[in-house]
Amino acid sequence: MITAKSRPASLSIEIHPGFKVLAKALFVVALLYFLFKQGFMSVQLTAQAFGRLDRVIPAVLASAVAMGLGVIRWQYLLRAQDIRLSWGRVAELTLVGNFFNIALPGAVSGDFVKAVYVGKDIQGQKTKAFGSILFDRVAGLSALVVVSAGALALGFEKFSSTSVLTGIGLLLGLSAGAVVLFYVYLFLVRERHDPLLKTLRWIELKIPKVQSFTKIYESIRHYHDHRWTVIQVLLISVLIHLLVGWSSFQLVKAVEEASFSLLSIYLVVPIGLLITAVPVAPAGVGTGNLAFLYLFHLIGSERGGDVYTLMALINICFGAAGGLVYLRLKKLS
Repeated sequence: MITAKSRPASLSIEIHPGFKVLAKALFVVALLYFLFKQGFMSVQLTAQAFGRLDRVIPAVLASAVAMGLGVIRWQYLLRAQDIRLSWGRVAELTLVGNFFNIALPGAVSGDFVKAVYVGKDIQGQKTKAFGSILFDRVAGLSALVVVSAGALALGFEKFSSTSVLTGIGLLLGLSAGAVVLFYVYLFLVRERHDPLLKTLRWIELKIPKVQSFTKIYESIRHYHDHRWTVIQVLLISVLIHLLVGWSSFQLVKAVEEASFSLLSIYLVVPIGLLITAVPVAPAGVGTGNLAFLYLFHLIGSERGGDVYTLMALINICFGAAGGLVYLRLKKLS
């Protein structure tokens, strides 16, 4: 007879974090090797593209302006949470966040670092700071959907020529609908009538650890009373992604004299940027190249992988500037 004490313990296999990092690195290396081997990426074309200063310089400047607008957007969201930081401090933390987004896999690594710094600057405001950062991400995601869906709507007949683009159009339509519903819910549903908030508070009574999620959701709900701020943030987000798309268009022209329109770029680049947020490799290297290769192929270009390489190199340069700011802040702390 096997008693409860004599039953064999359940087997559990834990994967060492170092092995996960190694597996991701090997995957990215193998992916890049395949892309170069098949001619989908070219070091020569990428190097030649940097010689096209008439294209590269405007692309870099547009990216820099987009980053500056990102500082303004986050400052608006912080002030709505009654968190008062100087413009210089917000710019510093934005650069530091960009550095960690580049240095670590995924596009959200720097968000946690920014929240920690704000929590140190203003005691007891870490949750609100994280709420502002999370809403900053939501606004950015919303703008990605709006820009891509808008490009599709303006060029529907042209873009609906293939089954893949038709499927992308359907997905974008559903996503745009979800974005509209989110903001309608945020603006119209009051706190005392919010079923999601009531559910979280009910779960919190049974599972106290849920309290942190409740507080974060409450910090997002806080923007219900700051509708004009939300509208401004959304407009800034759309402008940011229009600049990013225009910058990408300049980089395309630096790589090849493509015949497709700027509208095509506004359709595929936002989708590609969404894919780069998957935490596989720093700066989305590998996955971003593959995603851009496929998406650009849909609009008639085979150099999408090279275009993303140029975008990644520009972002790495901005990230390096953030790294210098981080080292300076670390010395001062």
